[in-house]
Parts: sequence; structure tokens; C-alpha cells
Amino acid sequence: MIAALMAETALRLFAPNLGTSVSERSIFCRFDRELGWAPLENITQAATQRRFLVHQNQFGLRGPDDMQLKKRAGRKRVLVLGDSYVWGIAASQDELFTNPMVHGTNDELINCGVSGYGTDQEYLFYLRTGQRFEVDQVVLVLTPYNDVTNNLAPEQYSYLKPYFTLGKGELVLHIDHLRNSRLRNFFRYANRQSHVWNLVGDGLHGMGNKFESRPKLNYPDPEVAVSEADRAGIGLTLVLIKKLKEAVAARGADFYVVFVPFKKRIDKRLPDNHPFVPLIAAGLTQMGITYREPYPEFFKAAMAGVELFHPPDNHFNAAGHALFAKFLTDTEQARASTNYYAHQ
Repeated sequence: MIAALMAETALRLFAPNLGTSVSERSIFCRFDRELGWAPLENITQAATQRRFLVHQNQFGLRGPDDMQLKKRAGRKRVLVLGDSYVWGIAASQDELFTNPMVHGTNDELINCGVSGYGTDQEYLFYLRTGQRFEVDQVVLVLTPYNDVTNNLAPEQYSYLKPYFTLGKGELVLHIDHLRNSRLRNFFRYANRQSHVWNLVGDGLHGMGNKFESRPKLNYPDPEVAVSEADRAGIGLTLVLIKKLKEAVAARGADFYVVFVPFKKRIDKRLPDNHPFVPLIAAGLTQMGITYREPYPEFFKAAMAGVELFHPPDNHFNAAGHALFAKFLTDTEQARASTNYYAHQ
């Protein structure tokens, strides 16, 4: 214990950026009995190992402190739901696609992204927080390669989360397993505060990766056929989207979906997005829900040599945010991408 305290003091004094937490959920979120984790309000901090500045306002959103629940007259207002691609891993405040300087319009884009969320948590987050805002449109940004599997799981990234099952075609919410504990609180505190803890954890993780003989279970390979389990996840995801649209319509707002381009497909020079996307798109068309598909424009830009993703974690870099913004506002690219697969 004495050695650990001395090491902690030395790191804080002489290497303050070494051993800082890189988990955005540890730094910017707290345990929540309904959502699993929820964003902290009124926090400004640099995610030091990735060198991007994060500010979350009084609503826990990455946006300005003068954000109001009521919309301003004569200004279109769009609320954007999503996961880390919307929240903006590796992007500072002035690089986010929801920033007016990036999307370049008079629209107000409200960033309701929370890192790690699936469609189920995004739906619940809208019911709690999003529907408090007066908006013209609500956009769901869907990450196809992990949202579908997220929606089936009671735990994600070692965090307990709510999940839904289908009973007689209706959604059944499961949250009774969401329990906090002193041990989990200790882990969260250590991740957030202790340089020594994070260095040891990084070292053990690195050693585990070095000696791990099994193949890594990362995101589904783009060449793999869609399984029956995948189709069950897609079906559940579509029901969640339908319920979200109904909640949005009850507030008098329009609703549409935007797909995140799958970088792994772009790297392989494949002209189509993740294989889940056409299946989800077909379901959306059947339900009368509009969607937009940015993948062709991202593919075209990447083939022209434009770097659109941050290399360590494959989230949007500044150029990626700027291009993605064109599909959240009324642009030629957005109009051309609307209901893309129905026109193929």
C-alpha cells in the first residue's frame, strides 16, 4: 500500500498524463438504475491519452451551457441519438458534427449521444431526457456492427445494462439485474482517479493479449453470413426503432435513421456497408421510416485518399465529422442518400 501511494504521488507530480483512464464511461458517466450508466452533468475534462477535450453541460450533453428546452423561433432543431460516434470519441467540442461551425447551417443539432449505448438504451434515454426538448426532428444514428448485438445483451463493456425481450410481439423491459455495489463503485473510482491502477490494468491487459491463443472476438467480420441470432437481433432492433418513432411522433416531431459507415468494409475497398444494413433498411421501409445511408460518400472520399477515421479507435476524425454532418442537415448528399437501398 505504501509503495502504491508513493508511485501514485510520483506519477501525479512527474508524469500526470501517464496512467489516466481512457474509458469515457468511467470519466464522464455514472451508474444508473434504469439506464446502466448515464452521462454526468457539468463536467469539463480532457481525455488525456487521446488528447480531446470534453464538456458536458447541465443536461449531461456535449453542447453549450446556454442550451434550452424550448426551441428558438425560426430555427430548425434536430435532436441526435446515438453511441460513441455521436458522443464523439477522439473529437474535441469544436470538431463534433453537431457543432454549428462544423455543419455550417443555422440548424441547432442537439448531441444526445452516450458512449456505449445500444438502441435500447437510446430509446430509454430519449424517454427520460430527449423528449424534454422541443425539436423539429429526432435522428437515430445506428451503428450496425455493434448495436444489434448490444440490444440482445444484459451487459456491455463489463457494465450491466437494461435490455428488452419480445413477448407476444411486445417489448418487455428487464432492469431488475441492474445493481450497483461497493466493489463496482471502487472499480469506477479507481479507473477515474488512480494512475497506478490504470497502469497495472493496462499492463495486465497487454500481457493477456500477448499470450491469448484464441482469436479475438471483436466486431463481426464483414464477410460472414448473417446468422439466425443476428436476424433475431435485427428484428428486436426494428421493434425498438418503431417504438422510438412512436414516442417521437407523440411529441410532434419527425423521425429518421442514419447509418454509421463500417470502416472495416471501407478498408477492404468493399462498396457496400455492413451486411446488417440492407436488412435493417428493408424493415424500416416496411414500417414507413425514412433512413439515410452515408456509406457511398464515405467510400468515395476514402478512395480519393481522405482520412475520415481516428486510427486507434476507428471513430470519426475531424474530416469524418464534417462529412457525416452533411447527412444530418438538408444537403444534396442527404437527399441523394435517403432510402438508398429502396432505389438500388
